[in-house]
Formats: sequence, C-alpha cells, structure tokens
Amino acid sequence: MRRSRLFRLFPLSSLATLMFALPPAGLARADEAPVPDLARAAALHAEAAAIREAATLRFSDEEIACYARFLVNRCIDQARARRVESIRQARALDTEADAIELAEKNRRFTERMEEQAANAPQKAVERAELEAKNRADSEARLRQLSEKDAERVKREQDAKTRGMLEAEARHRHEAEQARRRADEAAAAAQRAEQARSDREDYDERARKAAEKKAEQEKKNAAGGKPAAADSLLPAK
Repeated sequence: MRRSRLFRLFPLSSLATLMFALPPAGLARADEAPVPDLARAAALHAEAAAIREAATLRFSDEEIACYARFLVNRCIDQARARRVESIRQARALDTEADAIELAEKNRRFTERMEEQAANAPQKAVERAELEAKNRADSEARLRQLSEKDAERVKREQDAKTRGMLEAEARHRHEAEQARRRADEAAAAAQRAEQARSDREDYDERARKAAEKKAEQEKKNAAGGKPAAADSLLPAK
C-alpha cells in the first residue's frame, strides 16, 4: 500500500497552473501579497524526494522483471520512461516548493526594505544627534585639556613668581642681617677705639700726674716738706 501511494501520478497541468498563479517576486507589496506557506513548500520537497526514491526502486524492480520477458529492451525502455515521468513530476513539485520559498524570501526582503525606508528619517535624526553629541564631547574634552594646560601653566608661573619673591625677600633679609652685623662690628670697633683712646688719655694724665708728683716730692724733699697725697693722680 505504501509503494502504491508513492507511485501516484500528479498532472502537470495543475502544477503549471499553480506556478503561473504565483505573483512575480517584488511586484506585490508585502501587505498585499499572501504569506507563502513554507510548511507546504517543505511537504512538496519531501513528496518530490519520495517520488524520486520510489521511481528508482520501481525501475530497479521492473528492469529485473523485463529480463524474463520476450521484448527485453522495449520493456526496459518503457520502465525508464515511467521513471523519467516520475522524476519530472518530482521536479515540478520541487519547482513549486522553490517558488513558494522564493516568494517568502522576497516578502521578507520587501518587509526589511520598507522597514528601513520607514525608519530612515528617524535613523538620520539619531545619526545627526549622535554626531552632534560626539562633536560636543570632543570639544568638551579639548576645552578641558586646554583649561588643564592653562591651569598647569598658571601654577608653574605662580610657583616661579613665589620663588622669585621668596628669593628676593631672602636676599633682603640676608642683606639686612649683613648690614646689621656690619653696623654692630663698626660700633664695636668704635667702642674699642674709644676705649683705647680713653686708655691712652688716662695713661697720659697718669704719667703727667706721676711726673708732677715726682717733681713735687723732689721739691718737698729739697724744702723739707711732706710728700704730696695720691689725690694728684688723675681719676679714671
């Protein structure tokens, strides 16, 4: 029973009618064309494969049986013709299935194209917004880098200025200290000179007083008077 079912013959006229009834790919809009039945396409491919397999098995059986007949070659030719007819029927089924699958591919392609066309303005706006955002981000980064460079240069300049001011203040302080030390040294030298001068004056007055005392004592000794008091020495 199974093999007899596989040996069914399909009229080519009905297949041709179905093929010409299919709309050309890309002519109908996706919302107007019927959705292709991919399940039917798969069933047609399976049925075509079954017909080919059955035709091959049948031809093998018939070819063996032909050798028992009187007109062997004619029997084999008739068996081969039946196999060719079955293969044609299977090819017609595959063609119909291919047409259905092609229609489905065209429908999906049309849907994608229409979707892209519908989304094109929005995509353009999004691209423009993204490009504007990228430009703004780049400008912000450049501005930030410029500001950082400016701040770094300002810090360096401020540090140099502070260093110069500190060095100047340090030099003024050192000069002031050196001037103060020089003044102190000059004052000390002046005091030492004054002390030496005072000492020399004192020594000179003491010498003169001693000479005067000695002269007085000499006179007193000559006149028989007592020695003069120490009050004749100069006071320090």
